Amino acid sequence: VLMRYQHMDEALPLNELLTSKFNNKVVQLTMQTTKEQGSQEDITYKILNGEYDKYFINYAKDLKSLDYPILFRLNNEMNGDWCKYSAYHYGKDADLYIELYKYVYNVFKAEGVDNALFVWNPNERSFPNFAWNHYMAYYPGDEYVDIVGLTGYNTGNYYHGETWRSFESIYDAIYYEYANRFSQPLMITEFSSSSHGGNKSLWIADMFEKIHKYDRIKLAIWWSGTDWDTKGNPARIYKIDENQNIIETFKKGLSIIK
Repeated sequence: VLMRYQHMDEALPLNELLTSKFNNKVVQLTMQTTKEQGSQEDITYKILNGEYDKYFINYAKDLKSLDYPILFRLNNEMNGDWCKYSAYHYGKDADLYIELYKYVYNVFKAEGVDNALFVWNPNERSFPNFAWNHYMAYYPGDEYVDIVGLTGYNTGNYYHGETWRSFESIYDAIYYEYANRFSQPLMITEFSSSSHGGNKSLWIADMFEKIHKYDRIKLAIWWSGTDWDTKGNPARIYKIDENQNIIETFKKGLSIIK
């Protein structure tokens, strides 16, 4: 499974998806309804007013032509204030998120798209942690969700207030709550461990030992990247190839996966 983010300043990355299809890879395609990464432009109301209908109709037609399944993740981590489509930016009104989600879903349905599995994916913790921003306030309903995604990171302790957390301490809480609440398949849409504040290799080894107990999780996608601070320094190093020891730990863990 490959992960691909996109914003609305580009069309469906059809050539990339066709290459993935040719190589027998499934793509988790994450669309964020912003014009570009980091953009401050607010387009939620414009979408709901129909100003982007042509974009979404063409997108849906191209997706249908792929004739290959994708995991379509729309506006993930919506309960995080870093996302422009969060209710944090919309008068604490999560209904706008739901309306936009349903709007896109219904365009796909009208165009006969049947190869997109809709993945609904809040963050494991809400920022800010108020009732109006609870993840269930954003739930569009069972009809619109094929897979429920779990996202939780061991961010390390580079920033004030963050602590080193084990895989189990992150996922026990959300897995059992989600398993009791939702009937859909579950997946870890993205996760990782920083190397700042603890032993990343031991964290990975422990993850491989513990992940088997979450039997409703169908797959887990490691995010291999780096978060940088405002001065350009690496704050959270999530790289899977950070050093040879981490690579070997991953190889060993994958070798025992059945």
